[in-house]
Amino acid sequence: MQKNDELTIATYNILFANETEKIIENIEQMAKKGINIFCLQELINITNEEFIIDRILKKLGGNWKAVCHVGPEYSKLSIGTGILWDSTIVKMYESEKILLPKIKKFDFFEKLYYKIVGVPAIPLQRKALACYFTKGEKQFRVTCVHLDNIGGPFHRRKQLSYLVSFLKKKDMDQEIICGDFNTFDLLKTGYEKKLIHRLFDKEFIDAADKVGWTSDIYNIDFRTSVKIFPWIIKTFHIHIRRRLDYIWIKHMHVLSCTKRNFSGSDHLPVVAKLQL
Repeated sequence: MQKNDELTIATYNILFANETEKIIENIEQMAKKGINIFCLQELINITNEEFIIDRILKKLGGNWKAVCHVGPEYSKLSIGTGILWDSTIVKMYESEKILLPKIKKFDFFEKLYYKIVGVPAIPLQRKALACYFTKGEKQFRVTCVHLDNIGGPFHRRKQLSYLVSFLKKKDMDQEIICGDFNTFDLLKTGYEKKLIHRLFDKEFIDAADKVGWTSDIYNIDFRTSVKIFPWIIKTFHIHIRRRLDYIWIKHMHVLSCTKRNFSGSDHLPVVAKLQL
């Protein structure tokens, strides 16, 4: 039984809902386990398909509500974020949609990688979404963000600096900033995580500090890639695992934080049980 001052939140990059049925099943299973709020990344509009958030809401029932921030396109160009919540547990009273600084072009190696995976090298407009909630007498803000996987640490710092400046226009005593920060950190220096922490207020802590890796190149979408690429990855069992997904919290306590070993995406959902 959840206490009045407790909240359970999940962040989940759903890989463009390539495996829609599996993603919906995963979210339904987590909701039954007591998740109150979901923060989702890589939502897109797909031609001749019902929007996945509408399908999830139908599966979860009338108590669940959602706000989304996606583009008007019917392609990956619409990439965006969404927040879903159980309205019997928390009440949402305001939301804000945020467009992050957009990179203008890819560098040579980024273009090469996108050619290998068979995806057009077109910069995407990254988005964040902030929702303001009440739970009993407590007020808090939840921000779902998806930073770029291109442009390197400098560009991600620019995006995050913009987001932090935007959020500081409305000071909140308690808040959560979570999502896919794309801290690939190939050399495992921890540089980008330290950079993130410096940009946030010093009161923020990394609730998911102990969860380990959350994304694996072994599970990316190979359907459009050069044929030899997935063959190499799968034949030689190449796993490049990194923690890209974070739940940053301010003036809250971490009761537990785990990742869920679900298939359906190249990311694993991260779930934090918090005390307000």
